[in-house]
Amino acid sequence: MTCAVVSVHSPRPEHRAAVLDSMQRYSRVARTRPGLVWTGVVDDDGGRFVGVAVWESEEAARAASPALMAEVGDDPFSDWDVRPIDGLRGPVR
Repeated sequence: MTCAVVSVHSPRPEHRAAVLDSMQRYSRVARTRPGLVWTGVVDDDGGRFVGVAVWESEEAARAASPALMAEVGDDPFSDWDVRPIDGLRGPVR
């Protein structure tokens, strides 16, 4: 079953570029992983960025996680974001 991984970031104004760069790096790495259907970043014009990655399966999403975290796992989101990342993960219905 198709799986989506969604991350909602609320960056501090001075860190918007850094958060967007991190999210775009995540997308670049995701595009190299088997099972990716689509990924991108939505700017909601309300100050938030919404990252979306759609995978062929939960297994494909899980298998990609180490490479994705190697790319962005050390980024200081607790400093960059106003609040913790709101993350969603589950089947696409």
